[in-house]
Amino acid sequence: MARLRTPDGQLLPAPTSFLRVTTGRGPFQDPPGGLSAHPEMLTPFLQAGAALLDQRMQLAEHDADLSVEEQEHVIHSVLLGQAVVTGLQAYAAGGDRELLELVNDLATTLDTIGPLGFAYLQRLGAINAAAGLDELQGVALLPEEYPHAVACVLRRAALAGCSVEPDAQARLDWAGYRPPAPEKDPLHPTRAALTPPATREPGRMAREQDLRRLAQSRLEGERNAALLLLHVNARDRLENAPLISVLDTAQVLLLSLRREHQDGADGAVTEALLGILGPLHQDLGAPVLPEARRFNRHQQGEVSFHSARARRLLRRLRAERRRGPTPQERRQHNALWDVLGALDRDLAAGLTPDPDLRAWLLVLGLQGLTTTARAPGMDLPPMVQLAAQVSGIDPLWAWERTQPRADLGADLHGALSLLVDCGQLLRLEGTGAWETWSGPVRRLVGQAAGHLFATARRAGLRLPEHGFLERSFGRFGPLRAVPLSAGEWEQVQDRYRAALQVAVETLTALHEQTDREETLQETAPDLSGHSPTETEPAAPKATPDSVALPAHVLAARARLAGGRVVLLGGVPSPHHHAALVRALGLRELDWIGSGEYAHGTHAHAHVTGDTAVVILAIRWMAHAHNTLRDVARAQDVPFVMHPGGLSPSSVAWQIMQQVSGQLDARG
Repeated sequence: MARLRTPDGQLLPAPTSFLRVTTGRGPFQDPPGGLSAHPEMLTPFLQAGAALLDQRMQLAEHDADLSVEEQEHVIHSVLLGQAVVTGLQAYAAGGDRELLELVNDLATTLDTIGPLGFAYLQRLGAINAAAGLDELQGVALLPEEYPHAVACVLRRAALAGCSVEPDAQARLDWAGYRPPAPEKDPLHPTRAALTPPATREPGRMAREQDLRRLAQSRLEGERNAALLLLHVNARDRLENAPLISVLDTAQVLLLSLRREHQDGADGAVTEALLGILGPLHQDLGAPVLPEARRFNRHQQGEVSFHSARARRLLRRLRAERRRGPTPQERRQHNALWDVLGALDRDLAAGLTPDPDLRAWLLVLGLQGLTTTARAPGMDLPPMVQLAAQVSGIDPLWAWERTQPRADLGADLHGALSLLVDCGQLLRLEGTGAWETWSGPVRRLVGQAAGHLFATARRAGLRLPEHGFLERSFGRFGPLRAVPLSAGEWEQVQDRYRAALQVAVETLTALHEQTDREETLQETAPDLSGHSPTETEPAAPKATPDSVALPAHVLAARARLAGGRVVLLGGVPSPHHHAALVRALGLRELDWIGSGEYAHGTHAHAHVTGDTAVVILAIRWMAHAHNTLRDVARAQDVPFVMHPGGLSPSSVAWQIMQQVSGQLDARG
């Protein structure tokens, strides 16, 4: 039973204040007792898994088109896949919770590097539920942990009486497995491995030292709680860390420790940690901690259970710091770069940017924010920060309610992703297929936009620039008043897939034709009589009369005239340097090329007290800009994340879009 509340948190009056929720049947259902009581259920599934591993081996050996990275992924997928199969066999023969935990981690890791992991994760959901571990979620292993995880599975399989069959051993040998020495348990990393980087905020350094001292407690629960609080304290060094969950897990663990200490044990460390947790909670604006609320009412679970949950969260935080972009994030980045590229082309041509581009920048910015864990004082991943700054969205918009793992965050992200996917179909405009598909595509975009607005409205939220977005997407048709139902969602997905197939075929044929034409032009004989020579890019035309400059350039010039600007990224060019200085009326432009700034240790030498603004050309810099950004922020110097070319028009537009308010405030 669940209590229902209004969007402002008030309880609904009886008899509508309770809702009975029944979970649906998943793709698999295990009988009571699970695999340990019915191991024969697993045999067909594991046999099919072994056959898939053999197919992956054949792929690696015979597909000459695989890149080195793809070959590495195939080899790792065979290694981890065989470990999952062996681990499940051992668990069915009488394994324990930690073995099931490790198998979940192996399957989660497998899912990040190849297509095999998804089927195992589906099956593991039922296995976890039958074992009473519904909440168990896998944590991706680090590459250096792979051999240790395999060794741990093989050791536990031997203890359960499961021998490794010759075919299974052959797969492990093929994947290059060698027993590590010494073997380390990936489920129990060292304290040092789980400790986050130290904060750089002077006001939090004393607390940092206290927490590091408390993290040396003899009790694992107190150590884990201290490490969780260290993550909140050092949030200025983190990205995409679910700090509400971190605080919630730490408080539940500490409350369970306090309950245990009532039996006479020394609780000084626990009380000290609770004393630190309170101010950290206030630093974040005192967000609701749902697990702690439930624990205060029911106080369920032993300390060992809550300590294990904390340890898994610490491992997940470490994996998040080490991982690369996911396929979903790559798609979001590509969509963002497409829009930013179109924006930069307009600016370079001296045109006022199309309002449609601004609408899509807002949508992409919201998509990035709802897929990112956010909190006050914590950095955003570079591409998410770029989308937020260029679109002008407050990075902390509805941050508590739209965390990625929250129900509302998932709903909004799904609605935003649908709108972005349907919006990609607009690329058909101007092709031969548009005459047939313009109507269906426009209706899809309108339905997706209406679903997004209705989802936000039902949650009591108003999207940033809501009126502008409604006007922009209203031209695709009437916007619906309620979110899509489950059936309507499936219908929209079916129509989207049909249009997507046409779009892929049409755009692929168009690109192939363009490539052929470019090849013909490149191979055509030169009849001019001149030999080809390398030429320097054309210098920007001088504009001695400032009246000829676009309005946004004049606005930036009014704020920066006579000032000093630091530009990081690209290849310094005398012509472009002179054009920027002239157009913006600068006293000095300190342009640091990408090749001159690989590590960022000299950032303080560039950002001085008289620096008006720092411009980070992130298209060429990846993460190398972080140090300069941090120094600029520490000295209260406005910084611009610039994604485009370095023409005066493009640079000035980003300055006005991102930091004009800060420049005005500085006078």
